[in-house]
Amino acid sequence: MVVSASEKGKTRLRVIPRGFLVEAQQRVGRYQQLRQIRARLVAIHREMLRVLDEMEAMRREELPCSDNKGASKGE
Repeated sequence: MVVSASEKGKTRLRVIPRGFLVEAQQRVGRYQQLRQIRARLVAIHREMLRVLDEMEAMRREELPCSDNKGASKGE
């Protein structure tokens, strides 16, 4: 089995000895899973920031004022 990995900006190919194939496959699988989960987390974080920005913008909106500021409720 051969795996490629980036080291200092260059792609290197590494031959995995037969005795380490199972372990190497497990590690590659875990790494791929990590990358997928990390991408989902980034997307969730982006969405959270969008919602927070929207909430902040809503909070800054001015509320409509009533015309009779000085009038009491019974009048």
